[in-house]
Amino acid sequence: MLVVAALLMPVAAAADDGAETSALARQVVSLSVAPGIDGRIERMIGDAVAKQPADKQAEVRTSLSTAATGIREDLLKVFAGYYAGSFSSAELKELLAFYQGPLGQKALRVEEQKPAAVNAQIEQQIMKLVTLLNAIRPAP
Repeated sequence: MLVVAALLMPVAAAADDGAETSALARQVVSLSVAPGIDGRIERMIGDAVAKQPADKQAEVRTSLSTAATGIREDLLKVFAGYYAGSFSSAELKELLAFYQGPLGQKALRVEEQKPAAVNAQIEQQIMKLVTLLNAIRPAP
């Protein structure tokens, strides 16, 4: 019985480490990635709502926000899984400490408080790239 327990201990320890790594990854993603995703989703919904008649905007906003909730959660799960596979528990703890510290908090604020003009410039450059990529025709 002791032999079986001794053989299973590394498996249990690995499972505990995997659970810890996953939990840490979720925390890091919640601090570092989620705000950006939330901002992007809100801007996209705002753009879509602005194209609707004034009397339909509130209804459309509610509907889109509800629909986007599941997509947001799926995106965060993808990021958390990726982070859990890319960083060790120790590295995730360091990232968590950074994002919870003053410099990490400032970095998040700076990213989230970009002026609309900066966001517009970023989107403009992305659209140039998309246009360039869409213009490429497959070789015969």
